[in-house]
Amino acid sequence: MAVQQQWLDHELAGDMMGLLALCVQDVVWLPPNVPALRDKNAVAAWLVGLPKNRIRRIEIANLQIDGSEGLAYKVADFTVWLDTGEQGSSEPVRGSHVWLLREVSPGCWRVAVVAWSIAGSMRAPA
Repeated sequence: MAVQQQWLDHELAGDMMGLLALCVQDVVWLPPNVPALRDKNAVAAWLVGLPKNRIRRIEIANLQIDGSEGLAYKVADFTVWLDTGEQGSSEPVRGSHVWLLREVSPGCWRVAVVAWSIAGSMRAPA
């Protein structure tokens, strides 16, 4: 599904507004520990307030995509390495996400719902 690769490309480029272009107007984002963000304007306002950490690398695992008749879902695990500008910022962030996608025109899919969770620290116990 092309929209997944486009999403990853926008994330790696730090282009959060590009991510929103891949969403339907009435998109719903369900970030961890935050009330639902309903529509592109709410998501954009939330994104502006996030720390400006740059994503250096993303790995996707256990990818599943299925659907029919104009609706699809995507479930995957992810590992992200951030460049926070601090020394020693190479600890990865792991989690899982689910997307609900809508086919807005033949072969053109857009994200309608995004939800994700973040796993605990990956640091080895002391």
